[in-house]
Amino acid sequence: MDASRRKAIHDAMVRLSDGDRTAFDVLLDELWPVILSFAERGVGRGADAEDVAQEVFYKICARIAEFDRSRGGLSWAFGIASYEIMTHRRRHQRRREVSDEVSVATHVDGSASQEEQLLAREIALAFEQAMGALTEEDRASLGLLDGASDAVGATLRKRKQRALDRLRGIWRQIYGEP
Repeated sequence: MDASRRKAIHDAMVRLSDGDRTAFDVLLDELWPVILSFAERGVGRGADAEDVAQEVFYKICARIAEFDRSRGGLSWAFGIASYEIMTHRRRHQRRREVSDEVSVATHVDGSASQEEQLLAREIALAFEQAMGALTEEDRASLGLLDGASDAVGATLRKRKQRALDRLRGIWRQIYGEP
């Protein structure tokens, strides 16, 4: 990236932090392709990268009062973008862990070979055995009991994380390291 584009981004951020709303259009024109390209390298091409880039611009606008004029505007934007990419990856990993565990416990494909069906049943039984070793509170936190957990928000996420950690520990005790 050339120095004139960096300066244009920095100047637009300074103007935006001073309350000049017309600077947002300049910032969008100069910074959007850079942030989108960075997000695509971080999360892959497509809608996820666009969502991350939009979130970066939202955060830039929401936190523009915190912008330090003595530092580079592009560096500040990349810092926000890096954080948003990491947040997206963590969120995606949590969703994948939950969907993988549910599919292992419930999936036996009729079109699979007999060997694959047998292995799927064995894994499902092993998973049920490991789940049986969890406390009732842990099973409720994971949403496996009819009575939902009374926790909400961050407390529920932390309980789920701890329950999953205990489940992984139980699995390792029974079946060893994967």
